[in-house]
Amino acid sequence: MKSIRTWVYALLKYQDKIVTILKWRWPFIGLYDLPGWKIEHWEENIESLKRELFEEIWLKENDYEIEKLLTIEEDFVKHIWNWEEKDEHLIAIIYEVKIINNDFDLDFIEEWWDANWIKLIDIDDKEVWKTNILKKVMKNYETNI
Repeated sequence: MKSIRTWVYALLKYQDKIVTILKWRWPFIGLYDLPGWKIEHWEENIESLKRELFEEIWLKENDYEIEKLLTIEEDFVKHIWNWEEKDEHLIAIIYEVKIINNDFDLDFIEEWWDANWIKLIDIDDKEVWKTNILKKVMKNYETNI
């Protein structure tokens, strides 16, 4: 059965680079992605974004500025989760966010969850293996700067 999930992400800028995280859970294992994840049923977009930035890369609200809504993208993903086959239509709401804390910890690893590594990349990076959402966002962002 196909389901629709709404996610929120940050195109997170730091020192003229984009902050990405290495995913270690399906369906994105081994790919780099933007910080963020699904919006819980009781959350609003910005509330979810703030929670995800804290959980995945340990940013507190005074460490960053949410600059604007950048884009809304979609992806279609089939995968196994908890021994159940999933067929998901992902709606991704992406905000442009700037880190204003110069002591950002690039070595932080989220325990027990999703982000296994933080990597700074250039907006035109062609080497890093990316999720479809990250590819779309970077292409959109690159053509608009």
